[in-house]
Amino acid sequence: MKTSTSGDSRCSLKVLILGGYGAMAQSTVPDLLASPGVERIGIAGRSAAKAKSFAAAQRDDRATAVPVDARDSAALLRELKRWDCVVNSTWYDLNVRIMEAAIGAGIHYCDLGGLYHQTLRQLKLDARAKDADVTCVLGIGSTPGTMNVMGMHGASKLDKVDKVLLRSSGAVVAGGEPGKFVPPYAIRTIFDEFSLDAPILRNGKIRFVPALSGLERSEFMPPVGVVEGYYTIHSELATMPKTIGKGVQEMDFIVAFPAAFRETIATLVRLGLASREEIVIEGTKVRPYDATATVIDALPKPKDPELDVDIQRCVLVGEKEGNPMTLRYEAVTWPHKKWNVGGGVVDTGVPPSIAAQWMVNGSIQQRGVIPPEIAFDPLPYFKELSARGRGIQVVEYAEETRGLN
Repeated sequence: MKTSTSGDSRCSLKVLILGGYGAMAQSTVPDLLASPGVERIGIAGRSAAKAKSFAAAQRDDRATAVPVDARDSAALLRELKRWDCVVNSTWYDLNVRIMEAAIGAGIHYCDLGGLYHQTLRQLKLDARAKDADVTCVLGIGSTPGTMNVMGMHGASKLDKVDKVLLRSSGAVVAGGEPGKFVPPYAIRTIFDEFSLDAPILRNGKIRFVPALSGLERSEFMPPVGVVEGYYTIHSELATMPKTIGKGVQEMDFIVAFPAAFRETIATLVRLGLASREEIVIEGTKVRPYDATATVIDALPKPKDPELDVDIQRCVLVGEKEGNPMTLRYEAVTWPHKKWNVGGGVVDTGVPPSIAAQWMVNGSIQQRGVIPPEIAFDPLPYFKELSARGRGIQVVEYAEETRGLN
């Protein structure tokens, strides 16, 4: 495994982005291009035309199109050997396959999360990654990702942790078109979040509850305001109970989508239009899950992208020196004017850019398969989130409100 001197930000970085013309790559790619020491970025995906179009739109010769199908393991392995690191921004069902190829190629790897079950499968590859002398960071977006790091940082300030509440919400502040249905990220992932049982930690043990149960009203800063959220399956619960430790007994993840969007997805799920079970239509086997997702992906996009503010919240309830203490962390991201993308794209797409750079330059030295809360030193990471105009601000609230320095 080739690696530059520890902490050398001048290292020459060659990073391949699978799903390189997808939604989250809209911030990963420009962030990498704006970072020091980046030699080449591969815009990778099955569509050569889309890869070439997105690469050309960057107006930077370092961005190159790389047509490759992640489902073709042999072709993927050959391609990965040409790079230092791969950022997996594809559908999470491909995580294990892509990570195995990265380990086989001897390069570093990161992804945006495995929706709990895939994350558990990936963690089992730890020994193989260590043997290959590579680092694989699982779930390094906003949530999972920054959410995990906030939780670990808060836990380090407490002697005992009883409860950890993970919350996510946002609001559109500009752009879009009335009546246009625009999923904030991969519709297949959203279908799973709305239909698969959600893990929660109770009495120190993981148990599963129905998706969209656990109705909770929360209040966030404007323009989000008061929202209603529900339990959904998420990757944080796969690692944080163990990594935080300190006697934590309760932990859960709740997301609050806009009401109209939530009702639309819930209706599709209730009608069976997001089912993975095959049905036969005129002699052909079809999964409603695939058919509905394909239809939604083909819907006309608004002329102006929806620009949202995105907020991730982590609340830790515990004790410090025998006294009750509650710490609340919020990562707030507004739209990025230069990139013309919303906060949800920025706070999800920028962290893997940071991860790729830090893995290659030696800022992350631990080898094996690790979650974000183990990979990142919190304060330098929080500082990096807001560096160079990225605009991801993490704030801590305790007995008094103060920014993180």
